[in-house]
Amino acid sequence: MTNSTLEVESKDRDGNSTWKPVANLGNTVSSSVSSNQQEPLTADNADKTKEKYPHRKNLPMRVKHFLSPNATIKVHRKANYLYRHSSDKIDTNLLILLHGAGDSHQAYHAFAKKMNLPQCATLSLHASSINKGFVTLPFDLGYTWFEEMDYTTGEDLKKGDDRIFSSLDKAIHHLDTLIDLLSGIEKADDDDSDYWIPERIFLFGFSAGASLAMETCLYRFIHGKQALGGALCVCGGLQHGRNEQEICHDDGAICATPVKIMVGGDDTKFSVEDSRVSIANYNHYAFCENAQRMTNAGQLTGATSFVKPFKGHSMIQDEEETRVLMGFFAEYMVRRMTAMEGFCEIPSEQFQTSK
Repeated sequence: MTNSTLEVESKDRDGNSTWKPVANLGNTVSSSVSSNQQEPLTADNADKTKEKYPHRKNLPMRVKHFLSPNATIKVHRKANYLYRHSSDKIDTNLLILLHGAGDSHQAYHAFAKKMNLPQCATLSLHASSINKGFVTLPFDLGYTWFEEMDYTTGEDLKKGDDRIFSSLDKAIHHLDTLIDLLSGIEKADDDDSDYWIPERIFLFGFSAGASLAMETCLYRFIHGKQALGGALCVCGGLQHGRNEQEICHDDGAICATPVKIMVGGDDTKFSVEDSRVSIANYNHYAFCENAQRMTNAGQLTGATSFVKPFKGHSMIQDEEETRVLMGFFAEYMVRRMTAMEGFCEIPSEQFQTSK
């Protein structure tokens, strides 16, 4: 990747928010990240750390077991996922990162650290997680989220192939289950673990990971599940050829997750036309007659795109793309105003002086 200026939010002495360049993305997605891996909290110091940083959130134990069920030591878990607290110690939002076919989650863990989104913890997943619950590529080429190729011939599967959708539906189920675990769905009354409500959970995916992210957002809307905060999809989107799906709810309070697709003008694997079809199919449901009738039109959200001219099938590369990425997350991520917490309203009569 070429150099790219990254801006993050900071505050001056008066508490005003400003955005300024602080880092260079460079070759983040292909760089080594051994020095970037953050050690999880131990049981001995968890209480002290929680008291010192009350807005930091640790992954619930149920999530750890789901992602890495056979782990006996920390190294096993790191092979399946990498979790990082926000650098400002306030984990208001959570960004889940999904790599492309055969890629490593470590590179995306480093990419997330370079982005340094305010008040945002990150969870970088590897497709070997959930006890190899996704797809193992042949010839030791790694893992991916769903089948896109006929491994006996080496040819790409045609659009609409049942093998794509059967494996994709399995992947969607796994990711949706993870989101439910992260948001505390059906948690026990005595469970005091840390959770994120769905609207504060975001997805970022590249290629196959982008497709899984957008498909999961559509799945949640069709099945009447609460929208996520947003999904940014690089060089990937909905799979074409799926039959019309029936919306399984009539709840007007359910809106679709906002999605931004970033596509290269010269991408032959996921073309500009592919992105247009993905957006049209997604918005067909997001802006359906039922949603428009039962929801304030101003609250409807759907999918949009950004086209980078002369770019192929590759990750974020320059400053313009970085600004699009940062702008999308800045629009939808929530900021917790910790400076105002602990204050209470004082009744006006308490300010009256006695005569």
